[in-house]
Amino acid sequence: MKFQGVLKKYYIISRFLFSILIVLFSPLVLLCDDNVSIGLDSLMFMSLEDLMNIKVKVSSVNALDIFNTPSSVTIIDQSKIKKFNFQNIKEVLETVPGIEVYQTIIDRNVTTSRGVLQNFYANKVLLLINNVPTWQPIYGEGAIERISINDVEKIEVLKGPASVLYGSNAYSGVINIILKNNDANKVEAYGKIGLFYEHATGVSANFKLDQFEIYTSFNSEENYSKPISVKSAEGYEYNGESSFNFSDFNNVKNFTLNSKYKRHNMMFNWYNYLHSFQGAHPSYLGGGGNNVSNMGILVNYRYQDNIWEKLDIITNITYDYFERYFPLSYDRVNIIDLAGDRSNGEVIINYLNDGLNLEFGINGEIRKSHGHDTRNGVKNFIIRHNLKNDNDIIEWSTFARIRQKLNQFSLLVGGRYTNNNNFGENFSTRSTLLYSFADKQSLKLIFGQSFRVPTMFELYFDHPTVIGNKNLKPETSSSYEISYLLGTSKFYFQLLGYYAIYKDLIQRITTISGPPSQYQNVEEFEGYGIEAELKFEDLLSIDGYINYNYTLGDDNEINDNFRYVPDHIFSLGLYKNFDKFFISSNGRILSSVNGHLKKIIPQSIFNINIGINSNLNQFHLRHVFGIKNITNSKMLIPEYIRQTPNINDIVTNSFGRMYNYSLFIEL
Repeated sequence: MKFQGVLKKYYIISRFLFSILIVLFSPLVLLCDDNVSIGLDSLMFMSLEDLMNIKVKVSSVNALDIFNTPSSVTIIDQSKIKKFNFQNIKEVLETVPGIEVYQTIIDRNVTTSRGVLQNFYANKVLLLINNVPTWQPIYGEGAIERISINDVEKIEVLKGPASVLYGSNAYSGVINIILKNNDANKVEAYGKIGLFYEHATGVSANFKLDQFEIYTSFNSEENYSKPISVKSAEGYEYNGESSFNFSDFNNVKNFTLNSKYKRHNMMFNWYNYLHSFQGAHPSYLGGGGNNVSNMGILVNYRYQDNIWEKLDIITNITYDYFERYFPLSYDRVNIIDLAGDRSNGEVIINYLNDGLNLEFGINGEIRKSHGHDTRNGVKNFIIRHNLKNDNDIIEWSTFARIRQKLNQFSLLVGGRYTNNNNFGENFSTRSTLLYSFADKQSLKLIFGQSFRVPTMFELYFDHPTVIGNKNLKPETSSSYEISYLLGTSKFYFQLLGYYAIYKDLIQRITTISGPPSQYQNVEEFEGYGIEAELKFEDLLSIDGYINYNYTLGDDNEINDNFRYVPDHIFSLGLYKNFDKFFISSNGRILSSVNGHLKKIIPQSIFNINIGINSNLNQFHLRHVFGIKNITNSKMLIPEYIRQTPNINDIVTNSFGRMYNYSLFIEL
């Protein structure tokens, strides 16, 4: 409670200081002459050619550029984030073909790759922070809210199976968030205000002294939306009404510290995320309008050293803690609270000599539950334990990869052996054949396998609404990809096609007789698609991107995966610079899709931003005026989990038109 009081004081002070900054600096910046103004592009935006030369870290220990990395990867850097004024990591990910960020009546930001739906929780796409995996063992999900978009240097998105690289939970993709790492000492602050109720503040600092370097940041953001009418689940009406007014609410705070000294690296991250939800049913009676509370702590220590000529050793030790609570009733008499942690250790040996690269590693992990209970929130006593006969999950694995480059060809072959105390042994393989036509033109043929062991929730949960299943089998998949990449100084293009087989996918199944639902492995099914990316720079003096995603699958009577996924999704953005001013617009277009009861018509969402950039003494100031969702779209997604008889779809947290103003200060 004392810590919450400190945060509240920080929030009040930061809003006050931000208001003063707006009053003091805004007139000065708008009136400053051309002698102190600078071009926006020359100051902070790397060129497209520079972006194509960035070394990708998500696909192997040895970083390679996007044309030579042995995986299908998309990179979003600071330049694109600033040009299009992306407000959070969710908005960034939704520009990547093959990636969607869904929402359920309980959870937010359920990141999904290549149309493989997840139930309530994002446990099939692995989240990394500086290549450190983070996810909680109860539900198996990572939290993209734990990093502010203002702390991001770049985001690397690997699509497709990645268990050979990262083990369980890298089932259908990997997201690697790379923190800022400035070459010089630097302090940055920002603030944002918006209609109808939106505000954010944050500060970060990067310091370097000889071989010591530290990056730290603290961010706070809160917003409400206009109330909308939400249907109550059948049988859970509130005061006889079949619908209720619901206002979306988000409050997220995070703190990050990343320090380096010689060969040592220590990272610490804390986040606290409150968001409203529509109730466990949904209904007011089921807690609709109250908040879900999430808190997590991630600590990682890394040591890297050259032990003999071209032989390196990398050691990682990670502790990942998570807790959550949310009400089961509007009066908050009954609540759910849960907690769990992961402890992980890893050693990697890496050998690199001319065109030969060998990687070998061993990894061990313990996943613990601290309880998942229904509790009386008033008198604070446990009503029931919801994890029945649960036990720690202990898993260890060993992996090896070899990459040989010979003239224009490059071949990678790798495998990972995993032993799990609940599910025995698994062996997954991965291979890539790459042909380089030129420095920035290549063709990749990729085969990959993946697996994911069931979470504690899927195995041990015992509740009147849903029960776990100790007889579940791990999910597995196999994927075949072909991709072509071409780049010039002003142009980048990637075209990819894939075919995937998914076995024993775990879904929540509700029988005709009704609750409780049960987690079950569904029949094998197939998916295939096309992903296209086009980035351009200085085309008719305009920068931009156009991305396209096509997804299709062979749903059967038991599995209803792809019927809830749009076949076609376009994302596009345009940016134009006018000396110290810029204007940009970006948006997404989704084809029609089946809802639970009827079709959802095609949807679209568009944003527009106007920015002003200048210098004032030693300060660099950037003002951005943004209109989010200018078409006032609701952006519906199918209600594909509960499948309540009278509910067809869910309104996502992107609904409603929003106006905001942001001020960024760099020193």
